[in-house]
Amino acid sequence: MTTGEKLLQQARLQFWTRGYSNVSVRSISAAAGVDVALIARHFGSKLGLFTASLDHGYDALSLPADPAQLEEYVIALFSQTPRGAAAPSLIQMITSNAHDETVGPMVRDLHRTRLQEPLERLIGRADRAALFMAALIGFAVTEKTLHLAAIARPGSPAYETQLRQLIRAALRFED
Repeated sequence: MTTGEKLLQQARLQFWTRGYSNVSVRSISAAAGVDVALIARHFGSKLGLFTASLDHGYDALSLPADPAQLEEYVIALFSQTPRGAAAPSLIQMITSNAHDETVGPMVRDLHRTRLQEPLERLIGRADRAALFMAALIGFAVTEKTLHLAAIARPGSPAYETQLRQLIRAALRFED
């Protein structure tokens, strides 16, 4: 693994789980086992490193062309996403950084253009797409932080049933 790859791996892990403003370049370089000056050499700055950590973050998301396939797509995505700090998720990145004064506008814009607008086109209504996204992020945050006993184990049939019910409720939103 190259120095740049080591730095990106640690940047993604730390920025995506702890948030941009809560992470120092020293902690990233120490975890990568390289000199802190190499961040400037490879990425220009802390912000440049954060920006690079976002590259390809949305690439794994490939919304189906048919709205009827959205439910199964999301269930598979949530069921198959690795859990744990070693593989921070896109939802972790959003919840850790979208509110940040420095990087929040960049994160929100990237989310809007790469996921929210395509989701709006697929669903056909911005209000339904917004509630759909809110429900999914809420479900993910609840699973990760509150560890509610009534939320089934990810990947289990009960988990898929719960997620399916949530998706259907979000998409049935009426005026």
